[in-house]
Amino acid sequence: MTSTLDWQKEALLQEMESLEEVRELLEVFLRSAEDLSTEIKRALEEGDLSKAREKAHALKGACATIFFERARVLAYDLEKAPDLECARSLFDTLENLLQSFKEEVKLQISG
Repeated sequence: MTSTLDWQKEALLQEMESLEEVRELLEVFLRSAEDLSTEIKRALEEGDLSKAREKAHALKGACATIFFERARVLAYDLEKAPDLECARSLFDTLENLLQSFKEEVKLQISG
């Protein structure tokens, strides 16, 4: 499953001091990604492309921090989306990817 997520877990592990630090960072990421996704979704529902782009930029940074490359690229594409239709389509893909990531990471950090 990790290969379809394109999460460079090994790079993250090399950057961190301990597994506990990795767990803490991933927990913060999951909360942050959920909050940002909610804000992006709301902005898109309200037709506020500018706000959606701003929140996508923040999400892109969060994804880069944990070496979650596929999500980072999708967030970047969403940040640069030319219109609401494109942004909504990208967000659907990104939201599904984040949900898959959350499920995989929850299994790893709870174990």
